[in-house]
Amino acid sequence: MGQNQSTGDVLDAVNEVDTAEKAAPAKEASTATKLYKYVTTSSGDGNWEVASSAARPRFYDAKEDANTSGKKDWYLEIEQGDVDVHVDAELNYVLDVKQRRVTFNANGTIYALKFATDATCRDFGEQLNDCSFYNQFGVDNDDAARSKVMEDYAGSWFAKDVSDRVFEPMEVDAGEDDTFSTPEKLKERHAMDTDKDDDAISGIIMGAGENNYLQRGRKFDVLRNMDGGGVEDKNISFTLTPMAGNAATPSMSTRRTRGTAAAAEADTLGAGFTPSKVLLTHGERRMNLLTPDNRNILHHADIETGKVVSTFKFTKDEAEIPIADIVSDYKAAQMEEHSQFLGIDNNRLCRWDIRDKRGVVQESPAVMSWVGGKDYSRGTNFTCMATSGDGFVAVGSKDGRIRLYSSKTLTQAKTSIPGLGAPITHIDVTYDGKWVLATTDHYLMLVKTTYTDDKGRPSNGFESRMGGRGSVPRLLRLKPEDVPKTKGGRFRNAKFTWITEGGHSERWIVASCGCMSVIWNFARIRTCTTESLGYGGLPTSMDYEMRSKDEEVVDVQFVHQKYMRDVEGAALVVATPHSLFNLA
Repeated sequence: MGQNQSTGDVLDAVNEVDTAEKAAPAKEASTATKLYKYVTTSSGDGNWEVASSAARPRFYDAKEDANTSGKKDWYLEIEQGDVDVHVDAELNYVLDVKQRRVTFNANGTIYALKFATDATCRDFGEQLNDCSFYNQFGVDNDDAARSKVMEDYAGSWFAKDVSDRVFEPMEVDAGEDDTFSTPEKLKERHAMDTDKDDDAISGIIMGAGENNYLQRGRKFDVLRNMDGGGVEDKNISFTLTPMAGNAATPSMSTRRTRGTAAAAEADTLGAGFTPSKVLLTHGERRMNLLTPDNRNILHHADIETGKVVSTFKFTKDEAEIPIADIVSDYKAAQMEEHSQFLGIDNNRLCRWDIRDKRGVVQESPAVMSWVGGKDYSRGTNFTCMATSGDGFVAVGSKDGRIRLYSSKTLTQAKTSIPGLGAPITHIDVTYDGKWVLATTDHYLMLVKTTYTDDKGRPSNGFESRMGGRGSVPRLLRLKPEDVPKTKGGRFRNAKFTWITEGGHSERWIVASCGCMSVIWNFARIRTCTTESLGYGGLPTSMDYEMRSKDEEVVDVQFVHQKYMRDVEGAALVVATPHSLFNLA
């Protein structure tokens, strides 16, 4: 189990070292900037040590002497600590003006600068902010450039005066108590192991009914949901193979108790295919599957028989088109007899209907019905999407932009949020559509979509243009001291508690990061103030629980709300390449 320290404990560790130094006799008060280095011990913990009592940090342009047509490339150098690092999001920096401290990562080592005065700390923070902006967007951080890049959010993102601000809670809810059970109280149970020679686990497809599915290459292991949270192995596996010649007649499949001749039978059926995306549908009795080798095709499988029953082509205006990802039409769609779903590609967002208009599946792949959407000419670079309970659609992009669409039309986003430049690799939406959670490699971004319009009316960014009237987003990230524990990991697949009906609130957020599962108290994040600033000058939360595994965490999922012990609890399933764990 990974260790958990409060934000104050970790960030004040530098202050403790600094206080001890000041308490030493016969030393005059110093006005110099001090540099501290975090030294990791053999146990995985660490201590802050003084690297320099007279550090002189400076930013320099690495292209200053080169003929680069005025282009710059900013680095941070601290000669006294042998620090020379590019200024970008990988610094993972956290600025606290009140404590006059900046912690950051430089080439795998964690450092902290402790400034003697507020003015020197603020000046350093503004330079760091400006250099980050230039290296990300290629222009100086002035009002005109920031307005062009950040649009409606220029007043708060990469803003010049950000270090003088204290960010108020994103939500004030006096009726909600965040003292309910904390992640530290979660108990871990080993659910199952797979043979090291078998295909590695690549993901978990969670069901709200009896079953879940553990994906291992082209095989699926069936897991049973348990009351009180968690899953157990049903000792049943099946393998789906594509239909011969992509015909729309069922192919053979294996559906046997593991340990029988199922594997041998599978070998006689050919290599099959490894899905890149699996979507439960039709009351969780069916699966829609994408494959990376043919993005124009969707396979539709019957789980109860273990057979691929239909193969469809994605077609618009009689031309085949590729689809990179698919999601349910709305949060509870997989639990219902619903035939529509959403799909995206780089510059395409669309809704499909799997019902064959002809009523009969032909001997060649059926053509799927394009219900609605839009092909953008260029520049959107969509990467992921998610839906709310009412079918609101949030779409993430390679440049970090988040677009919010209503459930009625996919042709134009109601709200477009520029982002900080890092690609969004995953996105999630709460059931009520009030919150969006975007995953990037180094941080999560929590966005509140509700706001008060110019006439004082409550509004939602999915239904009307929010502009800069909403709350400033929060960044959720690791404390710099915890980054080495992930063994170079990146945040993946952050999500809210799984809710599929109204009247309930999401309580938790979880993401994987290398060999770690990271859990946040969602209620606490949105109702607390913060003075810690991260990349882009945005308020940053580092209050979480980490759980470590010996292997990389390939997936972590919440079980459905109805299987939790209580409405305020958390119940998760964590997968590594060869093991499965329950946390509840």
